[in-house]
Amino acid sequence: MSQTQFYGTTTMPLTVRMRRSPFWERSHAAGAQGYITYNNMLIATGFHGPQEDYRHLKSAVQVWDVGVERQIEISGPDAGKLVQMSTPRDISRMGDDQCFYIPTVDGLGCMTNDPVLLRVEQDRYWVSIADSDQILFYKGVAAALQLRVSIHEPHVSPLAIQGPKADDLAARIWGDCVRDLRFFRWMHVDVNGQKMILARSGYSVQGGFELYFEGHEGAANLWDQLFEAGTDLDVRAGTPCQAERVEAGLLSYLSDITQDMTPFEAGLGAMCAMDKDVGCLGFAALKNKQSPNRQIRPIEIAGGPLPPQGTFWPVTAGGQTVGRVSSSCRAYDFDCNAGIALMNDSHWDPQTNVQVHTQDGPRDALVKEKFLGRTS
Repeated sequence: MSQTQFYGTTTMPLTVRMRRSPFWERSHAAGAQGYITYNNMLIATGFHGPQEDYRHLKSAVQVWDVGVERQIEISGPDAGKLVQMSTPRDISRMGDDQCFYIPTVDGLGCMTNDPVLLRVEQDRYWVSIADSDQILFYKGVAAALQLRVSIHEPHVSPLAIQGPKADDLAARIWGDCVRDLRFFRWMHVDVNGQKMILARSGYSVQGGFELYFEGHEGAANLWDQLFEAGTDLDVRAGTPCQAERVEAGLLSYLSDITQDMTPFEAGLGAMCAMDKDVGCLGFAALKNKQSPNRQIRPIEIAGGPLPPQGTFWPVTAGGQTVGRVSSSCRAYDFDCNAGIALMNDSHWDPQTNVQVHTQDGPRDALVKEKFLGRTS
């Protein structure tokens, strides 16, 4: 039986229920060092080591198989209504070529996902989800209210092109028009005779694109085209980089954003339309939760490289728990340790001194004003 090394030390057999994207074989052959499961699929955890992958992402261009970012397609006369029921962001304000980052919530106003939403046609949406069973929410609400919609997971597998040379690589495949594509906007491009969506987006702050690749035919050919076109750009296979995303404050659902949190606690309040009820099922609950007593904050943790993190690390001050660190990393370019923390309002102000309790012992830490990898 075919086997692969998963993240950590466990070797597990591949099974039919553990799906693979159409880019799986090429990504695997490029030297993926391990895998984790995400939406019942496999995503690589690294290729050349954490520090090398980090520095290369910031200097060149990488191609990521992120087919684990599954789409929920919602279409039909009530499609917009159903999508709006799931989010407090006003989707009526979304442009035809726009990608909307949306917090999705339940009836209590708690986060169920933080997907990217595209309206690919009139009355037809793709909800590009993080790791979750969000499709069941939409199916349940649609069935209960007898909405006129069709809901399914289409055969769409995103392929990311990320890094400061991403524009150069994408332009060699689809022309210089891609350079004019604005952030969180999308356009149609030709992929070997098939029209597909290319968006300026991605799970890094280095710039780049995500191609919403449809079907399976031609995936290997496209992968090879990208690598042939980018030889002089030092193109490599890659994967979302923990150090780069943590130092920049890119949140991870079920890690930094948990199911007991509201959008306001996750720092996503600006995306919530609270001046009027746009049709979100959690609107009434959110109205009473606009002033949270805990919220996501950047934190700098003293000392040398941190141990691997597998649990929330308590944050204390004066012997009292005042928060938790959900994600951490060695921020190599800044020669320090960075973290994403959910802090109580009593200790979330910048320059507040606290302690973070790792499995290797406590570390002094400082709440910061902004994430290291952000310019604003």
